[in-house]
Amino acid sequence: MYKGLIIVTGLAGGLATGTAVASFITLLDIVPRLSQLTNSYQYISFYEKIITMGVVVTTILSFLGLNINISKLVIVPIGLLSGVFIGLIAAALAEVVNVLPILKRRLKLSVYLKYTIIAIALGKTFGSLFYWIFMK
Repeated sequence: MYKGLIIVTGLAGGLATGTAVASFITLLDIVPRLSQLTNSYQYISFYEKIITMGVVVTTILSFLGLNINISKLVIVPIGLLSGVFIGLIAAALAEVVNVLPILKRRLKLSVYLKYTIIAIALGKTFGSLFYWIFMK
């Protein structure tokens, strides 16, 4: 019973996180903006496949606990590219921060928006605490 609850909770959390990241990247138009900035529209499909492959490979490595011994000469460019990607997401997020006020106005969620934000914050807090206290 206890293991089943952990499995269901883990799958639900993974699905929620995965769909949130995918919709976040889609909402922010990361791939089209990158292709626009680099003038490489013909590679949009390639960019999408590379992002998907990166997520799948790192997820598999995380689940299997595999370590890859790579020299520092290879790790530095990987870290740099990861930092650039995180920076792009942060910059795009700054442009889209006004999503909650728009939802409030268009869907008339003025009463419920407060509870939605509190639920998201509490869920993240308790999930992080559970992970760091019991899983580490």
